[in-house]
Amino acid sequence: MTTVLVCDDNVALAEQYAYDLKRLAQHEVLIAGSGNDALDILSREAVDCVILDLEMPKMDGFGVLRALRERHIDVPVIVYTGTGSYDRCVQAVKLGAYSFISKDD
Repeated sequence: MTTVLVCDDNVALAEQYAYDLKRLAQHEVLIAGSGNDALDILSREAVDCVILDLEMPKMDGFGVLRALRERHIDVPVIVYTGTGSYDRCVQAVKLGAYSFISKDD
């Protein structure tokens, strides 16, 4: 079974994504409410994909991407944000994100 980590400081939104991933695709889903929580989970759990919010307090999604690179954690990451722009997309992909989507889509 595929395990997806959803990381968003808006826990209600993360829970909705988790519900949809479980119901529609039968994925196992873990939820992290912060970048630090996500890194903690990734250090101890086998995760197949991360869905990562870019806009979070303290450690944002860019910080998580940098930490993944520094720690040599190789997991596909899809970043998403409600304040997306082409420049942010390019920055996220350069930091290792597999893809970038907008919450507004």
